[in-house]
Amino acid sequence: MLKTVTGRKILIIEDDLSVRKNIAYYFKKRGNIIFEAETLTQARQILNQTVFEGIILDLILPDGEGLELFSQYKNLPPVLILSSLGEECDLIEAFEAGAIDYVVKPCSCKLLEARLALRLLPKHESDISALGLSLDAKKRVATYNGETLILTGSEFNILYFLMTHAGEYYNADQIYEQIWLAPSLKTTSIKYHISNLRQKILKITKKNLIRTEFGKGYTFLTEEK
Repeated sequence: MLKTVTGRKILIIEDDLSVRKNIAYYFKKRGNIIFEAETLTQARQILNQTVFEGIILDLILPDGEGLELFSQYKNLPPVLILSSLGEECDLIEAFEAGAIDYVVKPCSCKLLEARLALRLLPKHESDISALGLSLDAKKRVATYNGETLILTGSEFNILYFLMTHAGEYYNADQIYEQIWLAPSLKTTSIKYHISNLRQKILKITKKNLIRTEFGKGYTFLTEEK
């Protein structure tokens, strides 16, 4: 049985009026609170005032590229890309920026809902903490003993995955496939993101909480070493 998306606050950023209205109507009927934007400027104005649980984002907008939002906002909620661009390079760029899924137009609203439902965490799983590090997956905020840890979208996704699988080892390809639910594209992006993530965690905690073991991969520690 396919999961549904209900009772969520979602922002749709799409300049094609008919596509945007169709998606908005569909998700409103499911009992969601929907905000709409047709430009990056409108999207920024809305994001500056409202916290969302999910975003549906077009890549090509009248005043810029949708991916610009990832560099402008470090605590975006799960972002699903909906675009007519379907080349592998487009997917890689979006995933490396921090998108959690990618759907190529045209697609049905039912398919879009199914893909988004996989990415939205159940509310009772939104908050996790270990070794002084806390994640609020709804607000996409990480803190250490109350001090904010600034992470990119991809870094947050990786840290959330590792913390919810603490003590288990995963190599870079397995982490990619587990987070994005797609075959690994064999890029070095996971290693790059984990390297940056480690440095940020070390700077704020003075601890190396992500361990690497040759032949096994990466894990988040279950106790301080």
